[in-house]
Amino acid sequence: MSTRRHIPRRDTPVGSRAVSANSRRLQRERSGRMRRVDAVVTPDAIAFRSRTSAVLLVFALVWTAMLGRAAWLTLGFDERLTNRLESQHERVITVAPQRGSILDRLGRPLAVSVELGSVYADPSMVEDPASAAELLAPLLNVDEELLRTRMSRKGRFVWLARQVPTRISKAVTALGIDGVALMPESHREYPSGSLAAQVLGFVGIDGNGLEGLEARYDSFLMGDSFRYRVLRDGRRRATNYDAVLARRSTEGNTLVLTVDHSIQHRAEMSLDAAIERHAARAGFVLVMDADTGAILASASQPRFDPNAFRGTEPEAFKNLAVSMNFEPGSTMKPFVVAQVLEEGLATADTTVYCEKGAYRIGRNVVHDTHPEEWLSVEDVVKVSSNIGTVKLAEELGPAKLEATLRRFGFGGKTGIDLYGEEAGILHPSAGWARITFATHAFGQGVAVTGMQMTAGFAALVNGGHAVQPHVLAEVRDINGDVVSDHRPVGPFERRISEETSATLRPMLGRVLEKDGTGWRAAMGEYTAGGKTGTAQKVKDGRYAKGAYVSSFIGFAPVDDPKVVTFVVLDEPTNKYYGGTVAGPVFSEVTSHALRALGVAPDKVGDPPALAALEDDEDTADDDDAAQLPELVADGTGWLIPDLTGLSARDAVLVLGPAGAAVQLEGSGLVSEQTPAPGAWIAEGDAVAIALAPRSTGGRR
Repeated sequence: MSTRRHIPRRDTPVGSRAVSANSRRLQRERSGRMRRVDAVVTPDAIAFRSRTSAVLLVFALVWTAMLGRAAWLTLGFDERLTNRLESQHERVITVAPQRGSILDRLGRPLAVSVELGSVYADPSMVEDPASAAELLAPLLNVDEELLRTRMSRKGRFVWLARQVPTRISKAVTALGIDGVALMPESHREYPSGSLAAQVLGFVGIDGNGLEGLEARYDSFLMGDSFRYRVLRDGRRRATNYDAVLARRSTEGNTLVLTVDHSIQHRAEMSLDAAIERHAARAGFVLVMDADTGAILASASQPRFDPNAFRGTEPEAFKNLAVSMNFEPGSTMKPFVVAQVLEEGLATADTTVYCEKGAYRIGRNVVHDTHPEEWLSVEDVVKVSSNIGTVKLAEELGPAKLEATLRRFGFGGKTGIDLYGEEAGILHPSAGWARITFATHAFGQGVAVTGMQMTAGFAALVNGGHAVQPHVLAEVRDINGDVVSDHRPVGPFERRISEETSATLRPMLGRVLEKDGTGWRAAMGEYTAGGKTGTAQKVKDGRYAKGAYVSSFIGFAPVDDPKVVTFVVLDEPTNKYYGGTVAGPVFSEVTSHALRALGVAPDKVGDPPALAALEDDEDTADDDDAAQLPELVADGTGWLIPDLTGLSARDAVLVLGPAGAAVQLEGSGLVSEQTPAPGAWIAEGDAVAIALAPRSTGGRR
């Protein structure tokens, strides 16, 4: 039997198997070659791959940043963008604060603030500057070319006109010029014009105090700035002003002064009339409360209007009562007498030998205007004897005289709350020559200010205590509540005893008697006392011929002084004696001040002008006297009649019901009168009467 070998069945033919094996082998070889090729990388390939990767990375970062920024702008906060956005739709305007008012002692306004509009432009919004300037120039009273130039500038803000009247503001608004608008600003006004100008001062265009109380108390008066948010439309035009960002107190505090509006006005009017009457260079009137030192009036001439101060000479800004140094003359004598009485070195009745009008001191001779032999201390004051005063000063000696003057405040500032106060001049007594000591006794060789003299004189007559001059009484807030009280609080130092002061007052009262040097200062309703002063001025180191400072200082009433008034005229030309030039002003101002303060009259009997005529023999005929003109009254004043041709006595009798302060010049019959016939006068007004001998007088 044959043996058969079993061969398993194969699906793939033998030839096919060979082909498949070869294919696989070829594929393996090809793959190996490819791997070998890939393993060999050239530098260019590497650079290409790097650049490609970098570009892809940059694009990825940029897109990431852009997406992040977009997300931040959409969801986040950027202060700069917010501010830029707000600046396009709104504007914050800072408005200057409104200053507080200044009132007199009774609350009458002396300085107030009102709101006015100021015109400004946003040059970027003004489409036609030339046309806008042409429209605005006549309204704003500003040069057209200047307006055009301003509105053509680069920027967002420029002033065109500040603080224009309301009617101008309305006219500018009515024009409707794009880019031109109004901003509210506080404007300072002084309702009484030049009244108390040197005391009040004034403010600049931006509301800052520049002179006077406006400058000294600027921090009290200045309010707090506040801001408005102004919303604007797409054309940048304001649409509202109703959002206030900050407004704590838009108005400053109010100052209440010691000054009395009525007394100040009378002081200024009387001073002006006297300066005109005597052709004086300048002058001042100071009225002080005798007990407290409160300034009731401070009038200086020349004056200015603080509503229109630009272009005013700087000299007019000075308050002469504090800034003018001058030799006082005989008004210094009462201080010497007071100290002599205080130390018991003399009494009012002590007699002094006055050398018959000429007293030799070394190579110099002291003279009296009217030679006298023996005078009592009281009469030394009454007739203003230089020699008698020097003799009394010699009882004190130089050192004690200097100490006396310094104790009363001479040689140093009083501390008044006004700018520009001078200290006067008082040299140490150790350097005085004998004649210098003598001249100091009657007010030469020493310089004082009006404030020093008035404060010192108040201490002489008020019972002997010092006073602190001041013009500010209190500060009130916008609700009227007192923030601070500036009235000086005692006790005050004593200058002399009450007994010495009581002795001195009637001695000074005799100065106003008919044979005293100050009789023209007497008043019809009130008793008064005082002292005249006539001092030659020093120019270029020597006394100038014909140049005088004429003054009168006095007080009233005699028994209980309420006010002290000091009147000074600088270089009067036609007359220069203090009693003649300044005395009548004292009478007018002081009588008015006492009535304004409600002080009851204390005088009985005939008016002083009538009493002074007891020995007048030149009277009108009986027929004329029997037909005296009548003084017509209407309840508010009196119509002054024609007094020409009347005797002085009859003229005084006619004016008696009005309580007129009659000032007589000359002797004989009335030849002239001021005010003129037909003028109205108020109670206590001054009437100046010029008298002439009968041959030149006569009734019309």
